[in-house]
Amino acid sequence: MLLASSVSVNSQVLSKNAELSLITCSPGSELYSIFGHSAIRVYDSTTNTDLIFNYGVFDFSTPNFYWKFVRGKLRYQLAIQDMDRFLQEYRMEGRSVKEEKFLLTEREKNRMISFLRRNYLPENRYYLYDFFYNNCSTKIWDVLKSQVDSKLEFDTSVYAPRSFRDLMSPYLETVPWARLGIDILLGVPADKIATFPQQMYLPDYLSRNMSHTLRSNGVSGQEKVLGAENVIVKRNPELSNFNTPAVGPIVAGWLLLIVVIVLTLFGGVKGRKWFDGIFITILGLLGVVLIFMWTATNHQQMDWNLNILWANPVGLAFTWFLLRNKMRSASWVYGILMVISILTLIFWQLIPQDLNQALVPLVLAIALRGSDHFLPLYSQSFHLERLREKFSTKKASG
Repeated sequence: MLLASSVSVNSQVLSKNAELSLITCSPGSELYSIFGHSAIRVYDSTTNTDLIFNYGVFDFSTPNFYWKFVRGKLRYQLAIQDMDRFLQEYRMEGRSVKEEKFLLTEREKNRMISFLRRNYLPENRYYLYDFFYNNCSTKIWDVLKSQVDSKLEFDTSVYAPRSFRDLMSPYLETVPWARLGIDILLGVPADKIATFPQQMYLPDYLSRNMSHTLRSNGVSGQEKVLGAENVIVKRNPELSNFNTPAVGPIVAGWLLLIVVIVLTLFGGVKGRKWFDGIFITILGLLGVVLIFMWTATNHQQMDWNLNILWANPVGLAFTWFLLRNKMRSASWVYGILMVISILTLIFWQLIPQDLNQALVPLVLAIALRGSDHFLPLYSQSFHLERLREKFSTKKASG
C-alpha cells in the first residue's frame, strides 16, 4: 500500500490555500508505462500538505493475480503518495512530469477533496479496470465532471475523429513488436471512433482535451477548467526511450514468406510436413487464445476479434489428421484455411477491423502452403510436385 504519511488523510484539515492539479507523466521505457500516466495533486502550503491521488495502482499480492489480470477481473485502486517520492520515481525513469491547476471555486475544491477522501476509504478505493473506459485517466475526468457546478462544454477545434486503436499508434511506433501484439489482441471495438471525452483514456489527451473544456460559470475570469501547464520534471530521453529492434515484424513477415516459398518449391515432403504441422498448430492455438479472450474475459475491447481469420482454430484439425497420417483429410482442412486466407487478402480493406500490415505476408504464406496441399486434390495439373521436378532437372543439368 502506498501511503503519504502516518497521519490519516481523512483527518487532515486543509486551508483555503489548498490547490488541486492535474499531473501528467510522459511515457516510459517499459511497456506498462508506454502510454504515460495521470494523477491528481493536492497541495496546501499552509498545512505543508503535498499529496498525489493515484488511480493507477494494483496489488501484486492479490490472490490469483495473473489469472484475474488475464480475465479482466483485476481490481485497481486509488492510492495516496507523497509528491516528493512520486517525482523521485519519475526522475529515475527519465519521464517528464507536468502540472496544470484545476480552476475551481472554493466550494468545488472542498467537494473534490472530500470526494477523493471518501473514494480512498477501503470500501471505496477499488475499481474494475478497463483500458478504454475506466483507467487512471478516465477516473480523473469522472471525478472532475461530477464535482464541478458549472455546465461543461468542449472546444472541439482540436478534435480529430480517430479510433481508439489509431490514438495508440504514435506511442507504439518505437515498439513495433508490441504494436503487433496489441493489434492481434484487440478486436473490432478498438476501431470504434472515440468521442472527444472518450479520447481522455490516454493521459496526453486527458490533458489536451481538458485544456479545451470550458465551464459556463468562469472562475477568476477564466472559462477553462485547467490553468497553464508547468513542467516540474523534464524528460530524459536516454532513460525513457525504447531501443528499436533490429528486425521489425514487417521484415520478419516477408522473410517468413520467402522461407515458405523456398520450402514449397525445394523442400522435401518430410520437411514440409514438419513445417506445416508446427506452423498451423501455433496459429490454431493462438486462435483459441483469441476466442478465449473474446468470450471468457471482461476485456470488451477484445471482442469480435477478426484476427481469427488467419489465426484460425480450425487449423488444429489439420494437426489432428496429420498426426494420424490422414493426409487427404488434412489437405482439405488446409484448403479451407487457404480459401479463408485468399478472401481475407481480397477484402482486407473492407474488414471492419484494422489488421496489422505485418500480417499480410503471413496470410500469403498460409494461402501458399494451403495451395500445395489442396490444389492437387482438385486437379493434378496444379500439382506443385511437377514444378519441383522441373527445378530439380534444371539444377542437375546445370
